[in-house]
Amino acid sequence: MKLKFRRLCAALAGAMILSTFSGCGAGSPNDAEAVKQLKKEYSNMVKLGDYKGVSYVPADTTVTDEDIENEINYLVYQHTTSEQLTTGTATWGDAVNIDYVGYMDGEAFDGGNTQGMGTVITLGNSGYIDNFDEQIVGHKPGDTFDVNVTFPEDYQAADLAGKPARFETTLNYIQGEDIVPTVDDEFIKTATQEAYSTVDEYKQATREKLQQQKDDSALDSDRHSVLQAVIDQTTIVEYPEQEIQERIDQVLAMYEDYAASNGVDLDTLLSYSFGYDADSFQEFLKESIESYIREKMVVVAIAEAEGISASEEEHNAKIQELLEQSGLSDVSELNEQYGYTEEDYYMLVLEEKVVNFLYENATPGSPTDASSEAATEAETEAATEAE
Repeated sequence: MKLKFRRLCAALAGAMILSTFSGCGAGSPNDAEAVKQLKKEYSNMVKLGDYKGVSYVPADTTVTDEDIENEINYLVYQHTTSEQLTTGTATWGDAVNIDYVGYMDGEAFDGGNTQGMGTVITLGNSGYIDNFDEQIVGHKPGDTFDVNVTFPEDYQAADLAGKPARFETTLNYIQGEDIVPTVDDEFIKTATQEAYSTVDEYKQATREKLQQQKDDSALDSDRHSVLQAVIDQTTIVEYPEQEIQERIDQVLAMYEDYAASNGVDLDTLLSYSFGYDADSFQEFLKESIESYIREKMVVVAIAEAEGISASEEEHNAKIQELLEQSGLSDVSELNEQYGYTEEDYYMLVLEEKVVNFLYENATPGSPTDASSEAATEAETEAATEAE
């Protein structure tokens, strides 16, 4: 039940936050009508600062020895096993591997079955309901027995809340000490898909792989840095409060539907999944939405100032690109799964073109420059406070 309930789509709130563009000035004659409307709506809400020639610190693409060691440590972790003790008796604090099938009123229920795959829990710290753990204590590997529990009255699944259940349980083994492999040539040969011959060969290949990854991600990171620098120098005169509230309402409605489909109320869903109540979640949404809209308004304002447009052809190409990336075949599926609207696709095109423009006109600095600037700002603030 926990796994099913926690399987919220990570993009749920994000997709909805990005889903209702509405926007700023007359716009380029090549703009689609949706983009012209965006420019008209935001025309008096944004006061741009300097957006050409902004300075940014390029992303560091250095691959360190520590990076290589981290990769090796992860490889070791993946191949670390534990002794599987088939003798002895389970006691508090033991990690044990068990299988179970949950029954209610004589019928097996969804989410209460390990499907014979086994699951490891630590007795006394499993997080399972009621007195599940203590009924395993004292059993030996190979034992099959019943664990009888009662679900809490406030359990997230309404069809189980407050009801007794029986779990037919098998203790497979008690987990012993970790068996950590030694990093040598033989380990590398057997632990890597590429079957590298030596540790040094693996390290060199890993360094090249990490370097490629860092190089590939540096451009996106730098482009984001430039856009953020421009946003920081822009004044938002006024936010479109109606749009913000509509977005909040949309996301909340989406979560309410999701909660209802799982048989819980919104507060329970938000508390269990994120640790929020409805009020604090709305505050979180408002901050997130305002941050996104601020970015959108800046993009639209620069597009208006520089005559940057988004055409219907580019809109269609963006849809095709996203379909290929998602593995979906129909735009209606794309809209449903990610919360996109037609205007979103135009905005994705517009933002990409604006960010390219800003990046091409930006000035790369160095970490030393950034440190000096930060130190100067800190000294200025200190002097102001002293006065």
